[in-house]
Amino acid sequence: MNKTESFVKLGINLNEPVLLITAKEALENLSEAIEEYCPNLKIEKMTKEDLEILLNSYARSVINYHPENYHQERGALLKCFEMLKRYGLTDDNYNSIDFC
Repeated sequence: MNKTESFVKLGINLNEPVLLITAKEALENLSEAIEEYCPNLKIEKMTKEDLEILLNSYARSVINYHPENYHQERGALLKCFEMLKRYGLTDDNYNSIDFC
């Protein structure tokens, strides 16, 4: 019996998502971190394309970072830092967002 068959036998639905977060939840989480660490960032001014880039970055950060102290959200903001300068971030914000 292979591993897949073992999981199915245990009742694990292999087609069920393991990580699932809506864009609404992601934006709410990002907004909380923005309010805390870089309130001058105007997320509501972002283009659809830039928001999608930020959301994709957040999705990767959820996998790579623990949720305490907004590390997932801050990781996404740092990854997109140069892009986010167009929406109000300054070089001074980098240190307040950085958690290393």
